[in-house]
Amino acid sequence: MSHPRPCRATAHSNIALVKYWGKREGDDPALNLPAVGSLSMTLDVLRSETVVAPAERDGFDLDGATIEGKPAAKVFAQLDRVWGLAGLHGERPACSVRSINHLPTAAGLASSASGFAALTIAAAGSFGVCEQLDGPTRARLSTWARMGSGSAARSVWGGFVRLDAGVRADGRDCVARQLCGADHWDLRLLVVHTARGAKQVGSTGGMESSRLTSPYYPAWVESSAADLDDAQAALEARQFEALGEVMEHSCFKMHACMLATRPPLMYWNGATLEVIRAVWSIRESGGPRGFVTSDAGPHVKVLCEAVHAPALAEQLRAVAGVHEVQVVAPGPDASLELL
Repeated sequence: MSHPRPCRATAHSNIALVKYWGKREGDDPALNLPAVGSLSMTLDVLRSETVVAPAERDGFDLDGATIEGKPAAKVFAQLDRVWGLAGLHGERPACSVRSINHLPTAAGLASSASGFAALTIAAAGSFGVCEQLDGPTRARLSTWARMGSGSAARSVWGGFVRLDAGVRADGRDCVARQLCGADHWDLRLLVVHTARGAKQVGSTGGMESSRLTSPYYPAWVESSAADLDDAQAALEARQFEALGEVMEHSCFKMHACMLATRPPLMYWNGATLEVIRAVWSIRESGGPRGFVTSDAGPHVKVLCEAVHAPALAEQLRAVAGVHEVQVVAPGPDASLELL
């Protein structure tokens, strides 16, 4: 295709229930291969919408503002990547990229996951790679999205998704796949906001620091596969307690690795800890049962069964330092629309 066509893609954010932290050592960094696998839940409300269209020159708008510098360069690099991976010849045509994030950007809520998934799918549609997202096409675009952001591979799918780290140097066995659809289990994730604005240390730089300096990093990598298998078994059998326990275990192993990094990586604030303590206290006192996880940011995500979500959310809104509690359900597959 010599000229792009306008296309819109929508991809939903995801939160890893079994965490991903660290890049594979020794392989091509352009492939962006994870050191460990991950298992996630795609979210129904938090999403990114991206339109890729022909233009006289490259441009990137995010939430109505023109973006330049390094963030824009990463977007244009992903367009170049999609063009090349699709086997298209010649110089990539100029494109306009307009994105809207229906979630905070760079705040530990996986905006890069939904953002790069939506960008990759919209670019593939714009360049004529695909007309619709059938299973094989979705799998191929998932690997392309991973090269822009590791967690974006999972946002191509809805429901509950597993991404295996793989062992091949070419990354062909590092593939995301849907384990269960969004209707598999009536769970909720409470997204407890404990801060405003972007985090100070990005995930990519933090991962590399942990790999190089944290004495806990080898144990983190070695123990991850067992967590993945345990979580998948609990998910498929709808065993809430078992899934919650392995989710918390994965979360705190990851943050232990972060804290042992030099210099230490502390993404939490005081309210983060108060929310974690509140969830544990409510659970231990016989109240609504929830289990916590947290990514490279200050917010806390609490997994619970849908019937308990309203009561648990109400109690967490009363914790000092909490700005907002969003109740989100398992979300849909990413979508593509030709404009």
